[in-house]
Amino acid sequence: MWYDGQVQIVSWNLNSIRSRAALVEALLAEETPDVLAMQETRCTDATFPWTMFEHAGYEVAHLGTGGHAGVALASRVGLDRVSYGFGGEHGPPFDQPRLIAADCDGVRVASVYAPNGQRIRSAAWFAKLAWFQLLAVEMELELEAAHDLLLIGDFNVCPAPIDVYDPIRKRDRNLVSSEERAAVAALLDLGLHDLARELDEDEPGFTWFSFAAGQLEANRGYRLDLALGSRTVRERSTECRPLLRWREPDLRPSDHAPLSLLLD
Repeated sequence: MWYDGQVQIVSWNLNSIRSRAALVEALLAEETPDVLAMQETRCTDATFPWTMFEHAGYEVAHLGTGGHAGVALASRVGLDRVSYGFGGEHGPPFDQPRLIAADCDGVRVASVYAPNGQRIRSAAWFAKLAWFQLLAVEMELELEAAHDLLLIGDFNVCPAPIDVYDPIRKRDRNLVSSEERAAVAALLDLGLHDLARELDEDEPGFTWFSFAAGQLEANRGYRLDLALGSRTVRERSTECRPLLRWREPDLRPSDHAPLSLLLD
């Protein structure tokens, strides 16, 4: 899709790129995003569909080990200074493939796939909070090196009550706990802006929907996919919204809708 004079950056948790390859190829052809940030590729570098992106005119970088994580960036406006994962030495689970960043035509784009956390106050949930602390350190360093920074992807957190369809019943649980929300707030305290919420404070903008019948149609979802931008990126942002047509059940889609950001 052509947006006159604007840059389009799309983020998409694919829930397996090999299962969604045809859908990704269709999105690249119809939306023609300048950058596509991907999460949960669930493949190794050896099984990643490199040629599909190359044939569509994209440079691509991927970080994956074949498990339930995996992140990638595809760009038709440049892909420079690529970094993989957290800086420094980190053991499990902090060495999982959940972060990849690159310069794309002057914007530092980081594709992020935060851990799910599984169950509140479980070991995985505490590890998730520690993972967010490492992410905050990484983003503080990125902000020192790049004025135009965009952290985009699946955060596995609903930052506020408006970001979940039933905030009264769904509270003090994984994805919506006060501790997880504080972890996202710490990223905003660095100087990042929640672009979708600042551009439209009243629109829920859900990006994840259960595959159960009627959930998408009833707009019973969660806003788990976020675009957090530096002040300069916020000043350029004109629209940030989910592309719900790519979540229609007849497409055999991911449970996440792509999130589209437009920049002047």
